[in-house]
This record gives sequence, C-alpha cells and structure tokens, in this order.
Amino acid sequence: MNLDSQSMQSYLVRKRLIKDTDAPPRVTQIGDGMKNLVYLVTTPSERLIVKQALSRVQVKERWWIDRRRIFAENSCIKLLHQILSPAVLPEVLLEDRTDFILVTTAPADTAVLWEDDLESGRIDLQVAVQCGELLATVHNETFRNKEIQPQFTETKAFEQMRLEPYYERIIRAYPDMRKVIEEQTQALTREACCLVLGDLRPRNVHIVNGRVYLVDFAMAHYGCPSFDLAFYATDMCVKAMNNSTQKAAYLEAVNVFWNAYFQHARYDSVQDTARLAVCDLGCQLLAVTDGRQPQMLPDEHTTELSRRMAQSLLFTRLEHIEDITEFITRTLIDG
Repeated sequence: MNLDSQSMQSYLVRKRLIKDTDAPPRVTQIGDGMKNLVYLVTTPSERLIVKQALSRVQVKERWWIDRRRIFAENSCIKLLHQILSPAVLPEVLLEDRTDFILVTTAPADTAVLWEDDLESGRIDLQVAVQCGELLATVHNETFRNKEIQPQFTETKAFEQMRLEPYYERIIRAYPDMRKVIEEQTQALTREACCLVLGDLRPRNVHIVNGRVYLVDFAMAHYGCPSFDLAFYATDMCVKAMNNSTQKAAYLEAVNVFWNAYFQHARYDSVQDTARLAVCDLGCQLLAVTDGRQPQMLPDEHTTELSRRMAQSLLFTRLEHIEDITEFITRTLIDG
C-alpha cells in the first residue's frame, strides 16, 4: 500500500493517531517524492509527519533502495532523544513495519526551514555553529559504544544512496584516481566508530525561535564520522558556487561549522576524522559534477573549478581546519 492524500485519514484513524470524529485533516505532500512519500498532516490539535519509504528512486534508470532504512530512522530518533535535548528532535509516534511507514511529530508551525532561509539570503552562522556542536555531541556520545553499535550495523541503504552514487560512480570518470577513492570508500565502513547521521544539511534543519530542529535520519548507521562533516560542507560549497554574491558567507558557514565541531569533539580518533573529512569532501565534490546525479552549476568554468578543487583536496597535505577552509574559500572566490 502506498499512502496518498485520499487514504491518509482512514490510515491514521485505523492506527489510532487521530479520531474518526475529528474534522478531516489537512494533508500536504512535502519533499520531492524521489525516495520517500512525505506528508504534513495537520488537525486542530495535531501536526504530524507521515513518511513512507519507497523501494526505488523515482528516476528513469533502475535504482533500488532498501526500504528498511525507515526502521533505522526510528532507532536513530529514539537514541538521539537520550543524547540531545528533545526540543531539537521529532518524537516517533508510529512505526509500521508492514508498509514501511514512520509517523512523527512535525516541527512547530513557526519553524523555518534553514534551506529556505539560505536561499533567501539570510545566512545565520549561529545555526551552523549549533549544527556543528550537535554533531560533535552525537559522535562523542556514541563513540565505540558496544551497546549502540549493534543497533546500526546495517549499511545497505547507506551504500545504495551514498557510497555507490557518490564514491563508486566517480571512479568511472577518474579511473586514474581509483586507488585513493577506493581507500576512502573502504574507510567509511572499515573505520566504523560512532553513529553517523548521513544526511545533515540545511534541507533537514529547521529553525524554531533561533534553535536548531533536526529531521531525516534514514541514512543513520555506525560508521566513520568524517562523512557527516564532508556531506554538510559539500552542500554549502554547492550553494556558494551557485550564489556568487554571497559566496563568502556560505563558505564561512562551513568554517564555523567545522570549528564548532572540532572544538567540541573529544573522542580518541578526532585527528583522523579531520584528515579523512578532507578526502571525503574531495570525493563528494567530484560527485557533484560526475556522480550518479550530477548537480547543476552556473557554467562550465565553475564546473571545472569544482573538479580541480575536489582533486586537490584528495591529495592535499593540509591538516588544520583553518587551512582547509581557507583553501576552499580562496579557490572558489579567486577562481
């Protein structure tokens, strides 16, 4: 069964999340519908997010994805409630293991999606700082935790939606770089030491009264923390390349995020994370132009600039975060 706006009320009544006597809820589909069907359901007393995992990405080529990722999201949210303030997270109300559906509370109606703020030119660096601090807390509290690790050993969805389209695909475009890319890919699973969120970026961050509220944890797994750092930075670099007038501000949002993270990260291998994050960023930036789903950049000059910067990052010997972010800033601004 695939949920839709027409079947939503009867489904939620059957699951006892709303009453049959309630007025019909307002159902709004959100997101792009590529990997999940996501609905915001509102009644006079409730605001719910209903999310159903799809079994394939909605593109022309066949791209299958493990629907069980919705269960990892449930486990991740419940674990994060033990680590972070409940105010920054949704609450799980229902896990439907038959139809791969997760129902959670929705952000407050006053919440603003950080992605929307950024696109409108409002770049609040304190939000970036909060994200860096929260991520460091997650990695600190789950580092080499033998009770947590068994809950998140399944990495199939991460491999299907991150490793294959981002890392493995770019080897086809750069066969001479196979060794360094494969080493980095293997490190993301071999160096598993903490809970990795796998999808921390502005489209999954809401702002409620100046405070961060996180959503979307389907890529959660026990893995290498460098991926989270690079994933956020890649998203911001793409925004910088697509917005020349505020390029420096977007890049500063990378700098303050990484600095906040490393100021709070205290687990044993944090220096290795810094080194690996630089290589991850190189791989993920190559995927922006040459991965399974290339992103649109303004022009061919910017596209080639992104490729050159990515390749430099893969072979750089920079170790300090300030040097790395300065290199990115200088490359993208000076061209």
